[in-house]
Amino acid sequence: MTNSQRAGKVVSGNNVSSAKSVLAKATRILDAFGGNRVAMSLSDLARACDLPHATVHRLAGELVAWGGLERTEDGDYAVGLHLWEIGARSRRSCDLRETAMPFMQDLFDSSRHHVQLALLDGSDALLIEKISSPHAVPTIGRPGGRLPLHASAVGKALLAAASPDFQGTYLSGQLAAYTAHTSTNARVLFKELALTRDRGFATSTEELSVGVVSCAAAITGPGHTALGAISVVTPAGDGPPRRWSQSVTATAAAISSTMAHQRTIPTISAPRLAGRSPGP
Repeated sequence: MTNSQRAGKVVSGNNVSSAKSVLAKATRILDAFGGNRVAMSLSDLARACDLPHATVHRLAGELVAWGGLERTEDGDYAVGLHLWEIGARSRRSCDLRETAMPFMQDLFDSSRHHVQLALLDGSDALLIEKISSPHAVPTIGRPGGRLPLHASAVGKALLAAASPDFQGTYLSGQLAAYTAHTSTNARVLFKELALTRDRGFATSTEELSVGVVSCAAAITGPGHTALGAISVVTPAGDGPPRRWSQSVTATAAAISSTMAHQRTIPTISAPRLAGRSPGP
């Protein structure tokens, strides 16, 4: 048997189980950096993954060598650039981000407040882009972070555009209250989603963070499916969030129209750019 045949031979039994087990552990390590976690020590990473310290140390070292993780100046672990490089090629996020950015910039220029772009991922609104001002109100949302569907404006816009079955399943689950203004009543939320569909925009009034309000609209594709949602986030003292409804809905409509008529973005045929090739 040649070397190539050996490489292509399908393993079975314990070898397959072992490979799956290693992969599952490695993905648990990467998943630990979800939410707002930026960097973690080895001990914190082991606790977050619920894996033995030695196992995490070995797999994290292999992930560092690959570029999925990197070491900080303090010796902690953080998400690596190579993992970001691959994630940035996600078809769902890449096309939407590239199309939306000029329109997001226009909306930011007119509002001078946070402008966020999100898409539905599982049972969350996943933020994939954000434009901010140094003087804008502090928020918990950041690119790569997740927001609840029932308490954020982008989440409500996405949820309102989802199927009735998805809405029912989501609203029948346990809904967390983030502030005293968060609604966790499914009946109330169903009515709000219906209102969102009728008027074309969603609002969140201090439901996720005290002192912060937002207005969002869905970016739609074929069959009125939601490709994503865009929002403006402002301080509560600047007025009700619906004051931005016209700007937000117009921006979402412009992005939707452009997405429908845009040409396919060309890809680079070379397997790897010169910057990632070994030197002479």
